[in-house]
Amino acid sequence: MPETDNRGGATATQRRRPRPYPAIVETVEPLGPYLLRISVGGAGLAGFRWPGPASHLKVFLPEPGQRHAELPPADAEGFMVIEPGRPRPTTRTFTPRRWDPATGRLDLEFVLHGHGPAAQWATQAQPGDQVAVSQPRRTYELLPDSRWLLLAGDESALPAIATVLEAIDPDVPVYVLVELEDSGHEVALPARAASGVRWLPRQPGDRPGATLTSAVAAWTPPPGAGQVWAACEAVAVRDIRSQLLGPLGWPADRILTRGYWRAGEVNHPDHDYGEDAL
Repeated sequence: MPETDNRGGATATQRRRPRPYPAIVETVEPLGPYLLRISVGGAGLAGFRWPGPASHLKVFLPEPGQRHAELPPADAEGFMVIEPGRPRPTTRTFTPRRWDPATGRLDLEFVLHGHGPAAQWATQAQPGDQVAVSQPRRTYELLPDSRWLLLAGDESALPAIATVLEAIDPDVPVYVLVELEDSGHEVALPARAASGVRWLPRQPGDRPGATLTSAVAAWTPPPGAGQVWAACEAVAVRDIRSQLLGPLGWPADRILTRGYWRAGEVNHPDHDYGEDAL
């Protein structure tokens, strides 16, 4: 049975989606002026698996004024059934920050910029609220010959950066560049013996990502083969990719870029790798 699109019509080229895992909000914890950690759990997360660092999942959100996400029914095989004429649930893509299989607890971190449905829900979330999450997909790994790693991002990339810092071999140097909305918005990142973090407050009047783009262009890599992972605003990530592939002469297989959001858009696609930059 083909999956349906946002308007309820059949889309034969899209994959069928398993029904997500229902989850209950357990705690809500501010991490900084624009970052909020929401931990969810419950029996509905049985079978949930974490594939590795910088993976991503869909969060199914309650509609405005509701405390429980309305989920589509499932067919006999466990795939979602989108009924014709019925709108699809509101979803947003996030990096799972931490999954503890022993306690069945999943940590999600929300950047509270703008007025999108995820930020609006997160600021009002309370223990007992119900959401749902899909099975995470993809993960990030170093090539066998990589001797170091550069992580570059803005606030939206902090959960993914933290998961990579925790997962990469501690003997591999990891360098981190993070653009912030303003100074004083730094947050705690996992400590490593071989890493360095530079916090880059955005300059007044600069567009999102401009400070980060300049920092990546000016960064001097250490000797040997390495990799760059960069995730931020979609226009900026293309600028970064263009710099790396063009003037800096980086091979494409050493670079992974992700446009997590786009200024002026409410729901940027979650499969933006910025590969149209050059």
